[in-house]
Amino acid sequence: MLAKMFSNFPSDEVLDHFGCQVITSLGGRTNQHWLVHCRGESLVLRLWSKDADDIEYEVRLLKSIAALGYPVAPVIEGPVVLGEQIWSLFPYLQGDPPSIENPIAEQRARGRLMAQFHADLSGLRGFGQRKPWRRCEEILDDPTIDRILTKNEREKSDEVRILRWHLNRARERIKGLQLRNRSGIIIHGDFTPWNLRFREGKLSGILDFELAHWDHRIGDFALSWRGKYDEVVYGYHEVSPLDPEEWELLTPLWWAGLIELACKHMAEGTQDDGWIMKKLMQRSPLMGKDAVDFH
Repeated sequence: MLAKMFSNFPSDEVLDHFGCQVITSLGGRTNQHWLVHCRGESLVLRLWSKDADDIEYEVRLLKSIAALGYPVAPVIEGPVVLGEQIWSLFPYLQGDPPSIENPIAEQRARGRLMAQFHADLSGLRGFGQRKPWRRCEEILDDPTIDRILTKNEREKSDEVRILRWHLNRARERIKGLQLRNRSGIIIHGDFTPWNLRFREGKLSGILDFELAHWDHRIGDFALSWRGKYDEVVYGYHEVSPLDPEEWELLTPLWWAGLIELACKHMAEGTQDDGWIMKKLMQRSPLMGKDAVDFH
């Protein structure tokens, strides 16, 4: 029954290899996960969607972060190729997402937790950049973006006009910043409430490292701040103060990632569900001189 409900359901070969039984699907954005009964406990079976280099990067990263004492899920078994697909077995991190009944308190607490997490991640060594990630200065300096926008100017004039406006503002904003000389750290990439777990008031799990990569430390604000959740940034600043250049970089860094994603869709002839444009139009007081409506 379950096999009919979910695509890529683990085959008998996979289940036999790990000696497990499926309890339920846990879903996933790119990688797919199932809660399984295995070895007398509940574990998580993952079907990877990435290539071998990307998988090896994440496997090493999870092992290193676990060694720092954080409740992450390092691989128990695998990765192993079965049926031309790559599978691994992970611990199941129990707990509940943080309460968002008081959004300001949740965001502040998450910002403080992120700052503490970054302080420890800054000590990790042996991790370069994870492909195909780029820091914002590489994105904004890439002439390919201009060529893609020009190519699509007639067919998608409104979208291109919005993207060009934000691209020009972002480029203007980073002028004079010595970004390539700034050090970086490994960031989580999606430090959001649904990727955190707590039990009895204590952190019991940090999930989903598929977006983890090397970046400016404030690169982690892209999906945790999203140009909207300002208290995350303020909470972080309480623990680990941002310097003036980082405050200046906050907005262009966020916009650069959105612009790159929009151009990727254009180049591939695909279309998102409107999320990119919606987020580009989001405004926050933290944007300073760019906290103005598009016109």
